[in-house]
Amino acid sequence: MSKDKKDSNFYEHLLKVDKSISLSLSLSASKNSPLGHYRSHMKALEYSCHGVFWICGSIISLWFSNTLQREAFFFNLLLDIIFVAVLKAAIQRKRPSNNESEDMFMTFSIDKMSCPSGHTSRAVLLTYLLIASMPDWHLLHPVLIIWCFSTCASRVLLGRHHVGDVLLGVILGYIEYLIMDYVWAGPETADWYLNILRDSNSVLDEL
Repeated sequence: MSKDKKDSNFYEHLLKVDKSISLSLSLSASKNSPLGHYRSHMKALEYSCHGVFWICGSIISLWFSNTLQREAFFFNLLLDIIFVAVLKAAIQRKRPSNNESEDMFMTFSIDKMSCPSGHTSRAVLLTYLLIASMPDWHLLHPVLIIWCFSTCASRVLLGRHHVGDVLLGVILGYIEYLIMDYVWAGPETADWYLNILRDSNSVLDEL
């Protein structure tokens, strides 16, 4: 058997194991599931990292930011949306078979894809950013960690994602944090991008 064939078989086996484990852990996938009575609590966690709220919140915060540092912070938060959308389009993995997609709030075509988990990457990214930016707020740190872990776990329990999707989301969120911390747009770079938008004439201005 060729090496490519062996790699392909191993990958397919890994996906089957991931699907099997994920289905067994989706204990709140419906109201009739063993932990179905906790479904509303997990939906609240889902809303806390929803992409629509993430985009709207970042844009509104950008609008009212009065320092370059704050503008850079909220500008960089939009990076996660771009990364998740690109990866979902590239990987094209469907959501678990027991996911109740009809109760997913304000979803788009790309949201039919499962990998990586955008909610997970956002929770991990925001937790790292807030802990790093507020090192003296020691009482807040465990709250953020518990919220982050709960949000990640809820994605599998709700049947929204496979375990592998969540693990990739964790890795992505951490990589995004590293990019923002060391490489990505600082205050000057973020201000340069934002000035392009501010200085451009809108269609309404030309009417």
